[in-house]
Amino acid sequence: MSSPRLLLIGWDAADWQIMHPLIDAGLLPTVARLVEEGAMGNLRTLQPMLSPILWTSIATGKRAPRHGIHGFVEVAPDGTRLQPVQSTSRTSKALWNILSQAGKRCHAVGWYASHPAERIRGVCVSNQFALAPDGCTPEDWPVAANAVAPEALAERIADLRLHPQEVEASLVQMLIPEAHRLDQTQPEVQRLLTALRLRLAECISVHSVATDLLDSEPWDFATVYYECIDQVGHDFMPYHPPRLPWVNEGAFAAYREVMTGIYRFHDLMLARLLELAGPETHVMLVSDHGFLNDERRPSKPVEPAQWHRTEGVFLLHGPGVKPDSTVGGATLLDIAPTVLAVLGVPVGRDFEGRVLSEAFETPPNVEFIDSWENVPDPTGEAAPLPTASDRAAEEAALRQLVELGYLAAPGEDVQRDIARARAEQKYNLAASYLDGRQPREALPLVRELCAEFPTESRYPVLLGQCAVAAGDPEAIGEAAGLLEQRHPGEGRISWLRGVQAVFRGELPKAVEHFVQAVEQTPNDPWLLTKLGRVYLRLQRWSEAEQAFRRALAVHADNPEALYGLSVALPRQDKVEEGLAAGLSALKLSPVFPEAHFQVGAVLSRLKWFERAAESLETSLAQRPGLIVAHEYLAKIYGRLGRHESARRHRERVEQLTADGVPQPLVD
Repeated sequence: MSSPRLLLIGWDAADWQIMHPLIDAGLLPTVARLVEEGAMGNLRTLQPMLSPILWTSIATGKRAPRHGIHGFVEVAPDGTRLQPVQSTSRTSKALWNILSQAGKRCHAVGWYASHPAERIRGVCVSNQFALAPDGCTPEDWPVAANAVAPEALAERIADLRLHPQEVEASLVQMLIPEAHRLDQTQPEVQRLLTALRLRLAECISVHSVATDLLDSEPWDFATVYYECIDQVGHDFMPYHPPRLPWVNEGAFAAYREVMTGIYRFHDLMLARLLELAGPETHVMLVSDHGFLNDERRPSKPVEPAQWHRTEGVFLLHGPGVKPDSTVGGATLLDIAPTVLAVLGVPVGRDFEGRVLSEAFETPPNVEFIDSWENVPDPTGEAAPLPTASDRAAEEAALRQLVELGYLAAPGEDVQRDIARARAEQKYNLAASYLDGRQPREALPLVRELCAEFPTESRYPVLLGQCAVAAGDPEAIGEAAGLLEQRHPGEGRISWLRGVQAVFRGELPKAVEHFVQAVEQTPNDPWLLTKLGRVYLRLQRWSEAEQAFRRALAVHADNPEALYGLSVALPRQDKVEEGLAAGLSALKLSPVFPEAHFQVGAVLSRLKWFERAAESLETSLAQRPGLIVAHEYLAKIYGRLGRHESARRHRERVEQLTADGVPQPLVD
């Protein structure tokens, strides 16, 4: 199956938790139609949750160590200043590069880290195109150098931009009905209104260009990125209903409708995109992460990324897509291979995600290529990228990062700022290695950071996380020691000591440390899940259940905690409830061999042997050396009279045991 066209739309920080109530209230009719007629699901994010890294992973199908974008800023080529991260730093081809080489005509508008614009078979408009530098006016607003390719198009689409000064008061008043009653001499009111005008101007500019290109230029693949939901969320989500105790009543009354209005505005823009795309076009709507919107919203200033939830949005609509269906376990890395498969273009075997075939009534016929990275452009259109910089546009982009809290305001000591930026890139790279289950590659990077910045506490924390993932108790102790020196009393010292005790087999001591850590940080679902896992190993089933339920009360979509319940509940004769928990874990995370095993074990206990065998075979397909699954299958197939299958699994148990294959912990 292939589609004549595919439109990929990015809504930064869009979240089903906010969208579902708005859909139910009839406020997002366009999204509602796509949900009813298409496939939807959560889209699990990557770490660290930083937009330039995440959106580059969406576009390339690869994590940061392989795509080369490691943060918001980088050192300029001359080494004298910082600049916004550039597309020239990307070391993997994006979808628009690959599809151009495959003969498709592509448009890419506003994508994060896409400046300077790339020469593709189509039009590329960079993320600096819509930014208005300080001091410019609607009449005197030049297009940033290298923001449009082909360059000849820049003059025509420049008139499609909306300057912040041109944002009418009526538009602001649609989002803030009582705006005219606000005391605009107050600095915070001025800041919020100015920020809203800036974000609206940028969003409308991006949308105007995207709709113009979809309407006037031929295309097979188009993508457009809207940052507005995330940007406005950082300013106005504290005022979103329900009112939190620490939010001023007057401010809440004034700003409570802003986030709902922003989502409704995006729904209207989506309707226009669909109209231009036509009914035969596949449309994919994605977000890189969600956004805290309930009682878990921070009560004090925090790093912007701490507002982000790990579940973003996935929505696919078009010919052959299963109507009103749900896709489970999707990640950001699955978007690029799925786009290529839908368009009938070979998928790189070096992609780190998978094709979301379950979204289709008939799965697409997926072809593969080893890698697109070394495939030359047969047309020769991919000329070298421009390198000249536009300082005014760069400063506008840096100012925006400062306003949003992602970047500290530059100081007088430029070299110190550069050193910090390089350290941040190294930290982000290490965090990405850790998230990609390569903790040993991260360890040397984090040790360098610990040595370079001897007073920082977050570097020993990351060192500890990497050491835990690597299963290295000595490195865990090293991290705990550094943290005790730099930040005595830090709650994460206790969990490090707890994990170290687990690796040493000192489970009662591990419980003591984890309980202390939970007392210091009572609403951390990761800590509660770790505590529950230790209780499982100690066969303290009731206490394990309590820990997992506390974790789920904080984060309902937690497959690890649901898996823990699937183990603890059957041991307390709550068998069917345990089965339901295991199935819920697999709905959220289909690639979870331990959960497939546990579901199979519970089904076996219920004497549903055929279904049990299916689950256990799936666990082995995902983790072939799992001895306990082979043991179960040998017994089940014996009961079913399938003696040859039973014999095969018994022989496999003997072989794995003789070979001494390490076994993962299955509680």
